Amino acid sequence: MEMRIGQAPGDTRVMMEGISKAFGPVQALNDVKLALYPGEIHTLAGENGSGKSTLLRILGGVIRSDTGRVIVEGVEHDFPNVRAAMREGVTVVSQELSLVPALSVAENVFLGHQQVREARGINWKKTQAACSVILNRLNLDIDTSVPVGTLPQDQQQLIEIARALAFESRVILLDEPTSSLEPNEVESLFQVMRQLRDEGVAIVFISHRMREMLEISDRYTVLRDGRFIDTAPAEGVDSSWLIERMVLKRRATIGQASVTTGAAAPGRVQLVEVDKLRDRSGRVDGVSLTLFSGEIAGLAGLAGAGRTEFVETLVGYRHRESGSVRVLDKEVGGTTRDAVKAGLSLVPDDRRYKSAVLDMSVRDNLLLSSRGAPWVPRSKSQEGAIVRGWVDKLRIKTSDIDAPLKTLSGGNQQKVIIARCLQVSPKLLILDEPTRGIDLGARAEIYEILRSLAAEGLSILTVSSELEEIFQISDRVLVMHAGQLSADIPRAEATEQLVIAAATGHLQ
Repeated sequence: MEMRIGQAPGDTRVMMEGISKAFGPVQALNDVKLALYPGEIHTLAGENGSGKSTLLRILGGVIRSDTGRVIVEGVEHDFPNVRAAMREGVTVVSQELSLVPALSVAENVFLGHQQVREARGINWKKTQAACSVILNRLNLDIDTSVPVGTLPQDQQQLIEIARALAFESRVILLDEPTSSLEPNEVESLFQVMRQLRDEGVAIVFISHRMREMLEISDRYTVLRDGRFIDTAPAEGVDSSWLIERMVLKRRATIGQASVTTGAAAPGRVQLVEVDKLRDRSGRVDGVSLTLFSGEIAGLAGLAGAGRTEFVETLVGYRHRESGSVRVLDKEVGGTTRDAVKAGLSLVPDDRRYKSAVLDMSVRDNLLLSSRGAPWVPRSKSQEGAIVRGWVDKLRIKTSDIDAPLKTLSGGNQQKVIIARCLQVSPKLLILDEPTRGIDLGARAEIYEILRSLAAEGLSILTVSSELEEIFQISDRVLVMHAGQLSADIPRAEATEQLVIAAATGHLQ
């Protein structure tokens, strides 16, 4: 559908009005608006789950909105796919690079379009020359014939932007482009962004780092819980302005609260001590913390902060580059076998791909970690008794323990995975996004299970992108930013402003 809208010089390049989008029962966006002007860098700010990426995916043609209008340069569009958006000059560049590592730089930049074709096919010499012209706009002096996979991460990110320019994009949507870049690489990207802005390109920028938002932006729009909150030019916008609108609270003094090391409540034992833990990728950059028995510690942070990487390094899923982990003052090796033996057990963030075997039975999924261990009975009847005991204890709703796991609801599948981890009698139970994709009723049951386990003396570390969840179940709030622990706050002192300040690197 296209409809010509009256447009005068200086009008918006993009206008989004009344944008709503639901995914099943979850309302991701509700009556959101966004105005984007030529020659500006416009930061879209908000907590995890505020709807930022969903809004960009709608504008970029990745998904369609349920309601609302998208107007690009005076024409109303309903983009059915990414290519349709790109034809109108709108391109999404996400943090997950879509390059083909084995293909050359030129092949990636012109992949699927605009190669220089002649009677005998593609003229690669001329195509590479055309690629060099685009790369010169980005201050990139590289050989366009080399495989793109051989380039460093920051140059690959710029190749993604070069692809957008090859489509003559006038609107570029950058979703967390700095999440995997080093500080010097971020500055190189910012130089390119400023140059493109000065050429009249409209840029939308999403970052989880407060410093980056304040450094690069000409204007801001804030979303919260899928709703439009406010928009303003850079003049007059500071970190307090952003945090206040991101959490919808009155302005609070930030940067004054102390960052504690966490103190044990009476009767709690210092169980796990992590000292300067680093992983090989650099996503975990010297994390030190202490966990106690009988407590639930909540680990918060924005996307890209390194939370999942930290817990996976802790239990040996990711290679430990340096640092140490001690359980009850005994050193723990860096393999998953070492972690399990020491009493560390992880419920991963994606049960479908990392933990659940959906076609296997409830019984087989629940016993997957403990089968074959000498302390677990091996007869089918004894196994059945163990499984039914866990089904009763965690109130797992299933009519048949030999039914495929995929026949259970998401919440009950998650309970099976939790029971599997508890089978090995851990000292520390780690849960990464424990209620992702789970309805409210199942969430409440899982919260109750965790509180009960903590009351029995188990140490629990819960990673969640939802602050409401962190506050609801945690005795202590840990916050990560840029691969490091930026705050350790007793629950009684934790506020949304304080956590957001720490998560964006603004807590002093």
